[in-house]
Amino acid sequence: MDPERFQGEVRSAQELDAHPPEYRTAISKIVVSHAVNELKGALTFDEPAIRLAPTPKFKWLVSRNTMEEFGHHILFARLADELHAPWKDKKSLTLFDFPVVDWVDFGVIKATVDIAELIELDDLVQCTYLPLRKVAKDTYPEEKFHVGLGREIISTLLDEDPGNRERINATLARLFPEALDFFGAAHSKNNELFVRWGLKRRSNSAMRADYVRQVQEFARKYELKMPDVPAKYAGEIPGG
Repeated sequence: MDPERFQGEVRSAQELDAHPPEYRTAISKIVVSHAVNELKGALTFDEPAIRLAPTPKFKWLVSRNTMEEFGHHILFARLADELHAPWKDKKSLTLFDFPVVDWVDFGVIKATVDIAELIELDDLVQCTYLPLRKVAKDTYPEEKFHVGLGREIISTLLDEDPGNRERINATLARLFPEALDFFGAAHSKNNELFVRWGLKRRSNSAMRADYVRQVQEFARKYELKMPDVPAKYAGEIPGG
């Protein structure tokens, strides 16, 4: 084993006993975070959006989205339980306290915030803990659908009424700074642990820069106003 980075694969929670406790700790931190935040997001964003959806087609699509988000919570919570890692009393990220007031809010959340989850999964689909890798691979296509749903909502809103652009821009401006916090601090002991054990490949800063790039592409495509990167992250982002 490379002393700096674990190169092996672990097939079950039982096999973790053969490895240092910090490996189990690192896995537990990741799966607990996902279990908590998937549940909070489904309750805060997705359930209310079924009522807000303006047509039967969108109610159907949002219902699918909501079912899948609750399903993701169940998968990550199951991993946490296998690791004996408590998750029920853990706090979610403040991002998931954002109130969904209308259909525009939900569209922007799905089109942009869910990109952050895809970026996290990009690393986990190659992680050294195979049960976590499998959950990441299973949920990845569904998260792509959620982002696509958000973009369909945004496109429809703009086609129906160009005046919706101002409201979309305002929601994006409010959400974007909070979404950047999703990735954690630039100098994170937890992230160092995740990289050392092959659970993630990239630093928090690298993932945050990837997120900014993808939101910029989204804003250009739909001719939206890209919010400024907050000063505390400007040094991490090329051109920020």
